[in-house]
Formats: sequence, structure tokens, C-alpha cells
Amino acid sequence: MTFDKAYCKELGGNVTAYKARREFFAQNDLDFKFSFFCPDENCNVELTGENIYAIGKVKHKPHFRTKKNCSHSDDCSIVEELDKEAKSIDKGTTTATAHSHKTNKYPDEFILKRPKKENQNKSEQSDDDDFDIEPRERRKSTTTPTNDSKPHKTSYLENVVDSYEDMNEQERKEAYITLNAQRKTYHSTFKKIKYFQDGENFIFYGEIEPIKVYGDNYSITFKDRVWIDKKPYSVNMYITDDLISNYRLSRLFRESIDTLAKQGSNSKNARCYFVGSYPKLKKILRHDGGLYTVYEVIVENLDHLVIKFEE
Repeated sequence: MTFDKAYCKELGGNVTAYKARREFFAQNDLDFKFSFFCPDENCNVELTGENIYAIGKVKHKPHFRTKKNCSHSDDCSIVEELDKEAKSIDKGTTTATAHSHKTNKYPDEFILKRPKKENQNKSEQSDDDDFDIEPRERRKSTTTPTNDSKPHKTSYLENVVDSYEDMNEQERKEAYITLNAQRKTYHSTFKKIKYFQDGENFIFYGEIEPIKVYGDNYSITFKDRVWIDKKPYSVNMYITDDLISNYRLSRLFRESIDTLAKQGSNSKNARCYFVGSYPKLKKILRHDGGLYTVYEVIVENLDHLVIKFEE
């Protein structure tokens, strides 16, 4: 049995697996590990974080699992809720029913801009994301709405991307997500980079060429070209050392992109997702003095960029 959330002793609340993953990579201590327990404080069985500490390609989304040889209490409200959901699927008679149940497990709203803490100075910029840390309390299954009716918001693009890649094509057309107040299916929210002219409010994606390294900076170029006025243009982005160094999860990002860069032309199915930015036309001076034109994506927040690849 797997869980989306767990109580984290060190963080003092119920957290998602993605929140735990971010907090881990924000630490300087490489040997540091969190302690996870059942969100129901009256159960309190120990849980294990899966793929919380992994870098690179992982087979399954980050999640929590009951620790081996441990059992939840007989009246654990979390297990009761999951059992009810499992029974609702078993009673379904159509494929659509199963799909609608499964897609409710995925985020249905992406928070592009995180809310500030109440006590935070308005002039300060923070990468903290505490709005999804919930206080630990006993949840009564008889009065608490099931996961089918509760909104599932996230500010982690990685969570949305993992969900998209986990879906089949039919599920992508049935599951909805809100992005910048626009509610669309996952299928309509994700847009291949070669079609970026369709609009700005999308999560753009595409396969990428081998990463080019310039000192501590990185250049990313999409394989697909965009055709404008019957001419092909490349789409690329330049990730600077300053941008990475000032990123709260710089260790995770740099280790991931370095791993991919070392693969070179041997990289498999490397792909890039981004949101909140839009390709702009840019003229670049060649060494011979000539000019060439590309579409450049300027990423200001690495939380809005996800790179996936096989290892």
C-alpha cells in the first residue's frame, strides 16, 4: 500500500513526497535522512520514503510505503479511506470509471507562484513552500471527504510532469488541471515545443539534444524546430551558473544536469519541460561576424524547469 503524504518528524507536519524530496536536497548533510510516519497520529506506524533521495531517472513517482514488517492500527483512518477507494474501483463496471478514479490521484491545480508566509517580509524572496505542510491530526473517515472530492494542488512542476508521464493517452484526455486560472485536460495543458505559437499558458516540452557545457553554464536545445514563415528555427535555453547557485535546490539540479551532460550523444529519451516562460526571437552574432536567429527561452526560476532522462 502506497501513500501520497506522510507525517515527517523533522518538518513537523504531514508532507507530500515531493515536499520531502525538496527539503532533503536543500540540506547540506548528504547523510541526513527524514523520519516518516502514518499521517494518522493514532496509528503512527513508520513509513519509508521511496525515491525521495534519488537523482536522475526513477521508475516510480516519489511516494511513501509502509515499512517492512510493520502494520497499521486496525482503526487507522488513512487505511480505511484507501480501502474505500479500492472497493469503489472494484465495483466499477466500465473502463471510464477506473480512469476517472485513477486520475483523481493526480494534481488538479498547478500553483505557478507560491504564496508567501504570513510572517514573511514582503520585500524578501523565498523558495520555501510551506503551504502544503498540514498539521497532524486524527482524520475521521466518516466525516472527512475522500480523495475523490478533495482538491489536489501542487506547486511542484516535477509532480505534474511525473503525473503526465504516468498517464496513458486516454487518462490525459480525461484528467483536468488548472494552470493560471484556465482549467484544461492534461492533454491540452502540455504543448510540444514546436507548437509554442498556439499560446503562452501551457507546459511546453520536447526532446533535447545533448547538453552543451560552457564552464559552469549549460545550453539546452530542443530537437524539434519551429516553422515560422516557412523557415525552421531552433529553440534553446541557456542556464547560467548564477541561476543555479542561487537556487535552493542547486545540488539536485547541478548533479542531474551534469549526469545528463556526461552521457552526451548516448543520452536516452532526454526531454525538457518548462512553464512560465515563452520563446522569444533572438539574433546571435557568429564568430565570422554574421548573424543567425533562434528562439530563446529565458528561465528565471528553476522550479519551472524539469529535465527527464533515462540512465
